[in-house]
Amino acid sequence: MDPVRQPTAGSVVTPTTCSPQAAEPEAEDSAAGELDETSLDTEGTVSLDESWVGRIGATDGLFVTDEKQRIRAWSIAAQRLLGYSPDEAVGQVCYKVVMGRHPDGHPVCGTNCPVTRNARRGRGTASYPVTAVARDGSQRYLDNTVLVLDGPRGSFRVVHLLRESCETPPTRPTNSQHSDDEPLPELLTRRELEVLRLFAGGATLAEVASELSISLLTARNHATNIQHKLGVRSRLNMVLEGLRRGLV
Repeated sequence: MDPVRQPTAGSVVTPTTCSPQAAEPEAEDSAAGELDETSLDTEGTVSLDESWVGRIGATDGLFVTDEKQRIRAWSIAAQRLLGYSPDEAVGQVCYKVVMGRHPDGHPVCGTNCPVTRNARRGRGTASYPVTAVARDGSQRYLDNTVLVLDGPRGSFRVVHLLRESCETPPTRPTNSQHSDDEPLPELLTRRELEVLRLFAGGATLAEVASELSISLLTARNHATNIQHKLGVRSRLNMVLEGLRRGLV
């Protein structure tokens, strides 16, 4: 594994919250034409010893994973959120560090997760809420935004940006509450189940249409109907909800 240069020490700033502060502009050394490192917020900055990536900066908790889901960089802002230092996190597989779950309790992080499958196709993943387990065992309710960086020879890096969620974590209902107080979800048709399971396998909309010999518009309509019936707003959450309900 290529060595990773860890963030250097810098001025301490308040971690990102529901009311993020604007990042201060980077100072420029007019004589040398280089950045004055003492003026930079280094809590959200990581550098990779890979010529095609270089330095990545953000005010959110930031970490970078590779094709094998190993953490290649971990910012000080991520440490403030989850408690793990860069030395502890770098080199570990991400799902053993973050241990992310959907707010309803269903695992999100794992081997060959949807985020990694999408990245292999050069696609990003819509932002999603996740309940992560911090180093001290406490649970942190976060929003995760994902960026995919394509590299040479099919390589890629996935940039994860974590921030405290502004929403209250939903209460996970008990079985009795679900059966007595909540209406049963509208049943999916056989075709909708086929579409859902293809998405769960990492297929794109075009691949779903091709596999089922239907048009892109029909495939999109099926996806929209499934999301409506499951009460979700994105395809990632559609798959997660399908897994939770045992439909996949």
